[in-house]
Amino acid sequence: MFTDQLSFKARPTGRKWFAGAARCALPLLMAWVALPAAAHNNNAYVANEVDNTVSVINTTTNAVTATVPVGTNPSGIAVSPNGASVYVANLSSNNVSVINAASNAVTATVAVGSSPDSVAVSPNGADVYVANSNANTVSVIAAASDAVIATVPVGNNPNSVAVSPDGAHVYVANTNDNTVSVIATATNTVTATVPVGNSPFGVAAGPFGARVYVANFGDNTVSVIDTSTNAVTATLPAGNGALGLAISPIGAPVYAANFNDNTVSVIDPINKTVFATVPVGSSPESIAISRNCARIYVANANSNSVSVINPFTNKVIATVSVGSVPTAVATQPQEW
Repeated sequence: MFTDQLSFKARPTGRKWFAGAARCALPLLMAWVALPAAAHNNNAYVANEVDNTVSVINTTTNAVTATVPVGTNPSGIAVSPNGASVYVANLSSNNVSVINAASNAVTATVAVGSSPDSVAVSPNGADVYVANSNANTVSVIAAASDAVIATVPVGNNPNSVAVSPDGAHVYVANTNDNTVSVIATATNTVTATVPVGNSPFGVAAGPFGARVYVANFGDNTVSVIDTSTNAVTATLPAGNGALGLAISPIGAPVYAANFNDNTVSVIDPINKTVFATVPVGSSPESIAISRNCARIYVANANSNSVSVINPFTNKVIATVSVGSVPTAVATQPQEW
């Protein structure tokens, strides 16, 4: 189906070569109001893998306000907690672009391992973690110096990375060996390896630190890891080709982007059921939640668009045209 495209790395079978439901509580909204001025940029950032750019979407108007050139085949994206910096993992140039969010200019380029596919920032903004899918490592970048300070061996073909809310652990989904590596950030060493479902491709930490969720592309499920035991305690249903994950800032629902059936599953993690299925664009790959819970953003790789979902109605309320093959989307992280 995609034989006309180059294959840069191992991906689950059937995936292209490249890569609410619950209302926010008052304390959460108060925390949002208290965010520093740099955080109030009202932007979502989209990595466009084929045209080597990042689209900047104003989430108030749902309009693209800037297009930023980055490295080759940007595949992962994350925003610092204070909103000042955007980090872009460039799959084919083996580096991370650092964008100044105020100027929409790249201010640094950091060399990392082979085929960086995903990036996450620690809650205090001090460290940036990059999953290098073809090197089977995670690079740790010090944000203050934009330099790699550690390289951590993990499992086979790490394609997604997430940081716990307290910053103590990093969770890495290893697609080719069906595991999640748990890294202790104090020592930058792997302290546990957790078996999960078939071809884990997305990972997200719950807001309270008790649970980590893993999207299993190969069996259309989401594994739930209890972080106190590093064991899977539940398996949730999802759609066909579950790929990207996002968790409501109050812990439920869980949102899964289903690459093969062009939907987002809205999952109740308590009752272990899908209570809504939202049609979106073609080949949804990544999903993010706005800092005030008001919108869900879904990067649709094969329709060059971002679907905007109202979580209170579970309906698409806008479709934003972006660059070629958007594979990752990020919004300002939620602070408590």
